Amino acid sequence: MLKLIATAALSCMLAGTAFARTPSSGAQLAGGTWVCTSLTDGLNVISKQSYAGDGTSTMTLMVFGESDGMNIKIVAEGVGTWNLVGDRLDEVLTRMTATYADFGGDQALDIAQDMLDGSMVNVTLTNTATFAGPTLHLVDIDEVVMDCVR
Repeated sequence: MLKLIATAALSCMLAGTAFARTPSSGAQLAGGTWVCTSLTDGLNVISKQSYAGDGTSTMTLMVFGESDGMNIKIVAEGVGTWNLVGDRLDEVLTRMTATYADFGGDQALDIAQDMLDGSMVNVTLTNTATFAGPTLHLVDIDEVVMDCVR
C-alpha cells in the first residue's frame, strides 16, 4: 500500500526542476501557480504548485482516497527547483514535509514522512508538458496524467 501511495504522489508531483539556475524561455510560459488534479489507482491527488522565474518552486500536495480497503489522507508541503526544456518539465524537490497523514483512522505522520523522503525528495520527477492557454497537461514516465489550471 505504501508503494501505491508513493507512486501516486510521485507521479503527480509534476513538473519541475533539475539544475535550474537560469530559467529557459519556457520558464516564462510555465511560471506561476497551477492547481493540478489526478486520479491514480483509486487515490485522488490535488496539488498547488508555484513556479518562480528563478527556477524555484513550492508545492502543497493532498493525496486521499481508498487503497486496499483503507481510507488514506496525506497532506504535505515542499520546495524545490524546476526546469522546462521543450515539452520536458523536470522538478527536484529538495524538501517535502508531511503536515497530516491518516491511514485507516490512525495518525501516521512519521510513516508518511519516511515515504516522502524515500520516494520524492532529491529525485528528478519528469513530465511531458502540454500548454493550452490557462491549462497544463502533464504525463509522467508511468503514463500517469495530471491536468492543471492557473
